Amino acid sequence: MPQRRTSSHRPSRSLSALAGLTTAGLLLSACSGEAEGGSSDVLEIDFYYPIAVGGPLEAVMDGYIDQFNEEHDDIEVTPVYTGDYEQTLASVQAASQAGNTPALAVLLSTDVRSLHSQDIITPIGEIVDDEEWFGSFDEGFMANSVLDDGIVASVPFQRSSIVMYWNQDLFEEAGLDPESAPETWEEMAEAGAQVQEETDARWGVQVPASSWLFEAMAIQNGVMLDDESGTQVHFDDPGTVAALENWVQLQEDGVHPEGNVDWGTAPTDFANGDTAILWHTTGSLTSIRDQVDFSFGVAPLPAQEQAGAPTGGGNLYVLNGLTEQEQEAAVELARFLSSPEIQADWTVESGYIAPMQEAWEIEPLASYLEEFAPAQALPVAAEQASKEYAPYRRQEVVAALNNALQAALGGQGEPQELLQEAQAQADELLAEYR
Repeated sequence: MPQRRTSSHRPSRSLSALAGLTTAGLLLSACSGEAEGGSSDVLEIDFYYPIAVGGPLEAVMDGYIDQFNEEHDDIEVTPVYTGDYEQTLASVQAASQAGNTPALAVLLSTDVRSLHSQDIITPIGEIVDDEEWFGSFDEGFMANSVLDDGIVASVPFQRSSIVMYWNQDLFEEAGLDPESAPETWEEMAEAGAQVQEETDARWGVQVPASSWLFEAMAIQNGVMLDDESGTQVHFDDPGTVAALENWVQLQEDGVHPEGNVDWGTAPTDFANGDTAILWHTTGSLTSIRDQVDFSFGVAPLPAQEQAGAPTGGGNLYVLNGLTEQEQEAAVELARFLSSPEIQADWTVESGYIAPMQEAWEIEPLASYLEEFAPAQALPVAAEQASKEYAPYRRQEVVAALNNALQAALGGQGEPQELLQEAQAQADELLAEYR
């Protein structure tokens, strides 16, 4: 099991701690060079990472980096916690402009095309040709890691998928089998309504207003939201429209809150016993486990026409503009963080899904699955997950879809018309790539 010690090397830093440093020379530590009072043989690099789930994970990451530093006399890594994914990308860009490019960063796997087209990254497959390493990851997680020309751009690290959490105590109180999760959309709606009727729970179902969760609904209706080229999206497909209509229907039936359910507060509502069924990331498992005082279960999402959910989360990217020596150090760190041993421990600590089968078979993850029943849904989710949609100009395309979803869930338009508008906006954004 990876060791977690207070670092005796360079201290870790957070984005807030750096906020007051305004000059380029003080904004962030240099990516490489001679440590003050140290040896010029030690290469110093920075590693930027976000945390998009709850829990005190900074300390865990510091422990991993401390272990790496102790095992590498010639490399000194400073971990820099940079907030969420959006803040991390902004920090990477700001540091690069200031001439202090981090060597390695965790960025969204779905931003791969945009990151490459903007010359923010150097594809890891251009630095090292290691089919054994690249082939050790599950296919579903590598789908968002490879460029259109087949070059591996990054490797999976803190990956996730979407699962359903259900309050087993509320199910039992409502006369439902607490051990059986709803397997279809209809069963979910009926169970949510029954819990509302028979208990004090405020909501039967909560699904946060997220295009990622909506993507799962589209997949369940047989629609992938983009094509393999990243130049076409399918927001106005009849299956996509039906998915949104089903979501709105949950509201109209009173099973789901009106308006937009907040991503950040929904797990708290579940942990407080206010919601019977929650759709959320696998990455929230550990946080929910630590908050609840009732029995709960975790299961794959209920099916519509079919079962399905996309992957999510971040990958390890080597940044552009590094020396050859810095690139090699970044790859070495990426190998370490993506190793089965670290992935197994990180899954236990965070709830993220280990993106390789070997990690599920070693400690501490093997024992965790035996001792904590809800976690047994994680390898199932990993095996079933599909690639997440990743078109060019993804942030803008996603914004167009999110606006449509929020309007529909807010009662400000019909799903079909709103999705047609989102499709038109996306088509305009993607026209130059076709």
